[in-house]
Amino acid sequence: MRVLSASSPPDLDLNDRQRDILTACIEEYIATAEPVGSRTLTKRKALEVSPATVRNCMADLEELGLLSAPHASAGRIPTPRAFRLYVERLAQRGRISAKERELISAITLRANNEPNDIDGVLREAGRVLSTVSKHATLVLMPSLEDVVFQRIEFVPVRETTVLAVFVAKSGLIQQRLVDVTFRTDRDELTHMSNYLNSLLGGKTLADVRREVLTAMHDERTAADRIMRHALFLGERALSAPPTASVVVEGERTLLDQPEFADIERMRKLLRAFEEKTMILRLLDAATTTPIEAQAAAHELTTVVLGSETSMKDIRDLAAVTATYASEDGPAGRVSVVGPTRMNYARVIPLVEMTADALSQSLAHESPSEPESD
Repeated sequence: MRVLSASSPPDLDLNDRQRDILTACIEEYIATAEPVGSRTLTKRKALEVSPATVRNCMADLEELGLLSAPHASAGRIPTPRAFRLYVERLAQRGRISAKERELISAITLRANNEPNDIDGVLREAGRVLSTVSKHATLVLMPSLEDVVFQRIEFVPVRETTVLAVFVAKSGLIQQRLVDVTFRTDRDELTHMSNYLNSLLGGKTLADVRREVLTAMHDERTAADRIMRHALFLGERALSAPPTASVVVEGERTLLDQPEFADIERMRKLLRAFEEKTMILRLLDAATTTPIEAQAAAHELTTVVLGSETSMKDIRDLAAVTATYASEDGPAGRVSVVGPTRMNYARVIPLVEMTADALSQSLAHESPSEPESD
């Protein structure tokens, strides 16, 4: 059993029957998105009790704030508090099918066949995870500041604009446009790249920045125009804002969910994905106030519910997030974003296996399904 986070729900001291009926109600709601009645549960679930007993138990769960009735004559639906309890204590780990394992394993095969196309591998991971989970996915690259630097390349774009291409030891690539105050040509830019690479290779970019600033004060550097311009260009590139480092796939799958059938809510949701800021805040909440999942095999796998954040536009969303890492750099994150009633038992192992595939892709190994707890 995993250790629950400090934000875990209080111990409601549910008895076995209450736990079984709450679990059955949540899983029926996940499957149908419809309010659940007592007769429905006794027909579809292996509950060896009468509809009247189920009805009384559901009334007790409603008093505990775990179920709510949208209409007087309708069935009940789980509350956000119930989903939080379900994720942390009730959900059981689902199995990954052979077809799903095959699709996710192909991520590593692509990495082995195209070892220099890390960006393509991350996009393929997002596409595959969206396909198997039937939800939106986000793949976040590791923070560029902490990756181990391998080389930098400068490419002329315009007369006074240069494209700086950073290549990490793990193969991750980021690009930054830099405005310069001097004219230069491709040959000089190659010399500048070679000089910086001989000085800075094997360090993190945070270390590179310090090395550049130190070298700029060296008297020998000041006397050499190419070295001086190389360091100037390196310093400007390192201080420039990074390009977008998140891959988004499958956001339109959310439009198939009944929660988002309302046109205005649909527009807000698509805008949130297009602008990314709000979605990234949801993922940040997964690391700052995580909900640990009983169905997870990895300690760093977390779930966050939009209903427990201050962001109203995404209150009906939830995110399952796992980390991936290479031997030569820090971790990135892979996430599935879907409705609060997503099938966590299925989604959690899919996210974890995709994270494993990315980690092993960067190490050029083969992924394997993590063991269940």
